[in-house]
Amino acid sequence: MDIDLLVIVALCFSLLGLGFLWLALEQRKLKSINQVLAEQVDSMSKDIAGLCSAAVTVDSRIAMSAEQMADLLDKLGDYEHKESEASPYHSVIQRVRSGAGEQELIKDCGLSREEAALLIKVHGSRSN
Repeated sequence: MDIDLLVIVALCFSLLGLGFLWLALEQRKLKSINQVLAEQVDSMSKDIAGLCSAAVTVDSRIAMSAEQMADLLDKLGDYEHKESEASPYHSVIQRVRSGAGEQELIKDCGLSREEAALLIKVHGSRSN
């Protein structure tokens, strides 16, 4: 009976030793997997930081471009206004829009009857 008990105890210790060995191997695998995952998280964190930095740079460039675009649109508007005022017919067109008649344009502006009629037709009141 002592031998049976000794065999059972030896078998239990052997199983317990094998269990500890298996747990040690699993712990080593988990440490390795944990290391790989930590490296991936670190790499992704660096990628995200780089993307955020790039996004800030792009945002500032877009804001700067928007300001430049607004300035250019203002300059273009000013140019168009000055160009239309520089037109030799500008003052005549303004008079037509104010309701000047054909005879008035011929007398005051020195236009031919055809010119006056054309300007009235093109730039005159749209209510007719």
